Amino acid sequence: MWRHQMVPSRQAVRTAAPFLLWMALLTLANYLSNSLLRVEGLISFPLAGGLLLGVLLLTPRQRWPRYAVTAFPLLALTRGLAIGPVAEIVSPTTLIFTGSSILLTYAAAVVLGRDRDWIEGRSDTLRAWARFGVVVIILIPLVSAFVHAAVRTPPHGHSAVHYGFYVFTNTALTYVVLTPLILRLQPRQLIELHRSGRSLEAIVSLAGFGLFAALIFEQPTVLPLFLLLPPLIGILFRYGFVGIVASIGLLVPIAILFTGADYGPFHTMALEDVHNALLLCRVFLILTFGIVVLVAALLHERERLLHLRQADRDIYEMVARQSGDMAFVSDLDGRIIFISPVATQVLGLAEGALGDFDWRAHVHPDDMGIITDGMQRVRAGDADVAYVFRAYDVNRNLLWFENRVRLSTSNKDAPRFIVGSTREVTARILREQQLETMAAIDALTGLPNRREFNEQSRLKWRQASRLGSYLSLHVIDVDRFKDFNDVYGHAKGDDCLRKVATAIRNALKRPEDFCARYGGEEFTVLLPDTEPEDALMLGETICAAVRELGLRHEASDHGVVTVSIGCATLRPIFTDDDGSLFEAADAALYQAKRQGRNMVAASNLHKVIDIPHVIQLPTKRRR
Repeated sequence: MWRHQMVPSRQAVRTAAPFLLWMALLTLANYLSNSLLRVEGLISFPLAGGLLLGVLLLTPRQRWPRYAVTAFPLLALTRGLAIGPVAEIVSPTTLIFTGSSILLTYAAAVVLGRDRDWIEGRSDTLRAWARFGVVVIILIPLVSAFVHAAVRTPPHGHSAVHYGFYVFTNTALTYVVLTPLILRLQPRQLIELHRSGRSLEAIVSLAGFGLFAALIFEQPTVLPLFLLLPPLIGILFRYGFVGIVASIGLLVPIAILFTGADYGPFHTMALEDVHNALLLCRVFLILTFGIVVLVAALLHERERLLHLRQADRDIYEMVARQSGDMAFVSDLDGRIIFISPVATQVLGLAEGALGDFDWRAHVHPDDMGIITDGMQRVRAGDADVAYVFRAYDVNRNLLWFENRVRLSTSNKDAPRFIVGSTREVTARILREQQLETMAAIDALTGLPNRREFNEQSRLKWRQASRLGSYLSLHVIDVDRFKDFNDVYGHAKGDDCLRKVATAIRNALKRPEDFCARYGGEEFTVLLPDTEPEDALMLGETICAAVRELGLRHEASDHGVVTVSIGCATLRPIFTDDDGSLFEAADAALYQAKRQGRNMVAASNLHKVIDIPHVIQLPTKRRR
């Protein structure tokens, strides 16, 4: 009971811990922006907006309202406390600025949150970064500038246009720097960098770049600024997007602090006006970010296209060998990159549905492990891995498929893909299952046949040997069945065997008990974990059940169809069945026949097989 009570609290802690951490960081960032980073009444570098957007994108969407509602009073409170008078906390200006900032950030999260591959660092396409740029460099800053211009009178010495542009660049810079920094410096990316053995090298490179940037922004001339691009491009080639966002995150505070302290080329260009200098500095930083990200996205797109081209060749080679199959390409995590249009016909999908095709939604839950194991074997280097699994079409019809997959043949050091083909094999599997069933079932009675009995006897013998338990066997024979056929004909004989088989099957109450038609008019019953006395009682029950069918048999001494049963019980010692159990039960059967039929006889296996000790249970003759 205590364990069940503890589970919700642990889940609550796991949910609340990141929430409290992010809110604390957001509060601290907003306070720093409105106090330490405020220059002559204007904020030089706001931190809250970009931080909040990154937090929302990394958080499940259902929790966004809680973050936004909590952030509003915290941001208003810290802004008011940082500016000065307590009344500033609830002033219309504070409430409007804070509320509009949160609403704009929330709207940006809604637009950008649709691309989970970009958010989680699996895709850095030009389209994804262009969408990010349009939202956070144009739309949000533009709306924010209009709100500030409408609510607040421009500071002394600033026109409305100048103040609006100041707010525009300020807003754009916070999203450009902090949001990518939060999204790309995740534990997964950092672990991958560490596993590559370049983590120490990356730290040294970033430290060197920071010192170089500080030297550049100490110079009064503009030309040294262009020297920042070559090391940024070098970091991009060496460490990818992780290195770029870390470099930009380091460059921006260095540039803002030096410019705000009246150093650097922008201070000279702005004729020693600190606000104009900061404005020019932010424009430069935004343009630098745009250029570097554009180059990075184009390189990523080029590399992706090269790999896809190689994967296309692999696909066409496979399709040429196996015409009509569904060919596909996926990344190493199983995300589909390409699948042939024939999939729409096989699965009944609508035209255009392959663009966001999720194969996991169609695979039978019990077969997910088969596919996962197959993908692991491919990633481990196995060639041409094949496996069979079940999946549903759009109408929830269960189909069987066979996959053949392997790694793409791209360069060894380059990212690789999984290429494969999927063939629908439902008819073949059903036919094989039908043949297996037919091979194990007696067509006349519907009971398992002799072949299945031999298999079950072997399995149950080994189970009893392993557990040290009893195993009992009945060998059942319909009395004077040849005479029955002679009197009533073979059609009646077949019907008799079907009814006897049903009576035997109905007499078994446990799922582990097994009965079969051994051949002709002979049946067998296997009883795991059944002692001799219980086996004899069940044998008498079967005798009575057949007798009570009341099937007329004029050639029998009893007037109705009866059976004789030989029963044997033992505890197997050896792993493999040596046939002794069946021999003992068969010998007991003939003893029952010699003593008048319509009875059960048991063999004691401790005696010699040829002279069984018979336990005869009295049976009531039919009157």
